[in-house]
Amino acid sequence: MKLLRRIVSMVNRPFKGAARSGMSLIEIIIVVALMGTLMAYLIRNLTGQQEEAKKDQTRLGMGVLEQCLQLYRVHNSRYPNTEQGLEAMLAAPSDVKTWRGPYTETNKLNDPWGVKFQYESDGRNFKIISAGPDGSMGNADDIVYPEQPAGGGTAP
Repeated sequence: MKLLRRIVSMVNRPFKGAARSGMSLIEIIIVVALMGTLMAYLIRNLTGQQEEAKKDQTRLGMGVLEQCLQLYRVHNSRYPNTEQGLEAMLAAPSDVKTWRGPYTETNKLNDPWGVKFQYESDGRNFKIISAGPDGSMGNADDIVYPEQPAGGGTAP
């Protein structure tokens, strides 16, 4: 019986530090400020990653269009010219007799920002251009395929 009383008294005894419970207002403010700072940092970094992912997706889409253009060239002995544009891969141009398309789908002619790819070609070489994140051509954020080598030379 004596042992039982001793165990009960130990269980009912307050633990050290039990007199102080909860957090002060300053501690709560510090924790909230730290969490807010961390969230702002993460959101800023994730937003930048999303734009980079869209740029990568644009380059991949241009690579797919290049493969479609290569097939068009095999069948027609040349690339579509600038006037015919990428739409020549969807429907046969009037001056092409060996067209065996369609070579691509309509939704692949737009970049991830929803803007149509620009296309330039003389029939032997081609260039596909995306307006990039801002949606307007002629800026530093334009994406050109095939990429031009450093120094402004032409790609082989």
